[in-house]
Amino acid sequence: MWKEIILLILAGLFVTGCSFTPRQLNTNPMRYNGRTVVVRGFVKLAPEVHVLYESQAIYSEAHRGSESSNRGFDVTKYEKYCVTIANPELLYKNSATVNAKTITFQGKFIDNYQIGKTVDVGGCPLPTAIVIDSAALARRYPSLFPQQ
Repeated sequence: MWKEIILLILAGLFVTGCSFTPRQLNTNPMRYNGRTVVVRGFVKLAPEVHVLYESQAIYSEAHRGSESSNRGFDVTKYEKYCVTIANPELLYKNSATVNAKTITFQGKFIDNYQIGKTVDVGGCPLPTAIVIDSAALARRYPSLFPQQ
């Protein structure tokens, strides 16, 4: 019994102690596919937008460049810094408190969540995504996500 408890505690420490950036996950998505990961990033929510960028600075630079009339701007150099939030419903319910914030999520990483679907215009250019563990999110940020 004690052995199982110690193993659960150690597994929990490993999952919460090792966080990734979107770029790290996108560098080798097949390696992390289906695994529970912890990822930290800048949340951007808008109508039909649900993404996690490496940082606010990278998001701002990519957004400014894509909105500008600069024909030389290469938006593809920013795609590795973005992961789509595959289940953003809880975040949309609390968008006033989480939009444009840097947050750490725990969830299942998927290397291609668009299999069999059309392109998700609200997602990132790459097909990678995280399915957020909403219970873990509420435990990590109880003031942002009161009991739903």
